[in-house]
Amino acid sequence: MLVTDEVNLRYYGIESRTMRAICEALTNNTFVQKVDLKDNKLSTDACRYLNDLLLKNNQIVSLSLSGCRIGAAGAEKLRDAISANKCLKMLDLSKCDLGNEGFEHIAIALIDNEDVEDVNLSHNQLDEPCSENLRDLLARSYTLKHLDLSWNSLYSAKTWKTLIHGFDKNNTLLSLNLSWNSLGTECLPNLCRLLSRSQSIEKLDFSSNRFIETDATAIAKALSKNRILQELYMGNNPIKAQGALVLVRAITPQLSPNRVLRILDLENVWANKDILQELETLETLKPWVTIKLGGILSNYQLLGPNVKRILFERANYEAMAPKQKRRQRNFGHFVMSLKDKMISQEKFMELIRKFKLKLSKSLINEIMNVFEGPKNTVDQGLLKSSYLKEYPGTTPAPAKPRKRIKATK
Repeated sequence: MLVTDEVNLRYYGIESRTMRAICEALTNNTFVQKVDLKDNKLSTDACRYLNDLLLKNNQIVSLSLSGCRIGAAGAEKLRDAISANKCLKMLDLSKCDLGNEGFEHIAIALIDNEDVEDVNLSHNQLDEPCSENLRDLLARSYTLKHLDLSWNSLYSAKTWKTLIHGFDKNNTLLSLNLSWNSLGTECLPNLCRLLSRSQSIEKLDFSSNRFIETDATAIAKALSKNRILQELYMGNNPIKAQGALVLVRAITPQLSPNRVLRILDLENVWANKDILQELETLETLKPWVTIKLGGILSNYQLLGPNVKRILFERANYEAMAPKQKRRQRNFGHFVMSLKDKMISQEKFMELIRKFKLKLSKSLINEIMNVFEGPKNTVDQGLLKSSYLKEYPGTTPAPAKPRKRIKATK
């Protein structure tokens, strides 16, 4: 007897007779809890054998039929088992080509089932005609916690006018994935009603739909009223920078002091720099909140050349340029001799002459302009501090040795 808790038969291309043997082998197995048949394209007969297994086996809690393309006929064969099984918790029917007809069988079965908590119905061509069955499933299921409806076509206003009544009556759903459904302005009123009134949903995925800037404003308003939601995914929607700003602003402490949202995903949505203040506020007051953005437009600062350093380098060069060594001067020594106070430009030029610095007139004028103080003065303290910032090892000029006086006989 197989004693592992999981059977992984992905991508094997299982035929009907092989499926029959597998199901017969698992019927009385008390160890296997997870069965993964992903991408096997099961026939109607294979679904019938699987149905018999689920009716008899009381150990399997997880069943993945993702990509098995069972269609409406296969869904009908599985209906009795899904309805009656008392152990199944997770059912993955993504990419099964159910369509609205096949979903009707699954919905009726899930309504009868009192144990399934996690259902994946993505990639199944579900659209408006399935809305009543989906509404009944939401309203009458008392165990469903996680529902994936992504990659379908549940976007019409009529669809959501029907679905919202199911969501209003549901108190168990914790996560709902509605990404890639072409959701847009037409269904927005009911989606905002869901967001503002839900008393159970903690994770909501609206990513990769058709929401625009104005839609984001309405969603932000509904979000500010929600006290349950912990994760909201709005990435890959054309809501632009203004849409990103209103969504981030909606969860700031000023507008939502009691909100528990901890993840706001705006993947591939670019914001302007005016969002930075909101992000800083959240980082300070709600450090547990994670905001994901595509990026921030123009979030850079143009830095030109360091004018002060250029002037200092030029002054150092000109001061040491004379060929005669006795005429060379250290500009750093001159800077260190300055006082930390304002001085008139005339007196500053006089200090340069007194120190015997050989600097060009244009360089002197530029230095006085850059370190200009009030009323045509030169800020000696700023000049000194700026020079020391560029050349921190600068020291004052050494004291000149005193001349010895010859003794007279």
